[in-house]
Amino acid sequence: MLRLRRTPVLAFESPMMTIATFLTPEDAHLFRTFLGSSQIEGFLFDEHLTQWFWHYSNAIGGVRLMVSNKDAEEAAKVYQEYMVNLRTGPYPLAPVRAWPLVIPVSLWVGVPFPFFGRRSNNTKPR
Repeated sequence: MLRLRRTPVLAFESPMMTIATFLTPEDAHLFRTFLGSSQIEGFLFDEHLTQWFWHYSNAIGGVRLMVSNKDAEEAAKVYQEYMVNLRTGPYPLAPVRAWPLVIPVSLWVGVPFPFFGRRSNNTKPR
């Protein structure tokens, strides 16, 4: 008779460590692909829970991105690089001031005119 032994199957070769948390799965996937470009494999946890029940995202801590312990130090450095690149993106150095142009154009087009005492159609004629 054939006897089978039960051996535990480990999904990961080493324990996991949380590197970053995100409020939305989209942000977590963006960082996971950035992490993959450095040849580090990341795994997302609580992704579907925050996608279905988005209002619980803060309560459960958001979407967790975890890596194996052997890649944790390098992943932390990649996360710092990602955040620096995210903050120094292609943003304008000075804010664009369009309001001096918007007011005359809106007056010319006639957008604010409905706010200046327009008669409603529900009044009965005399």
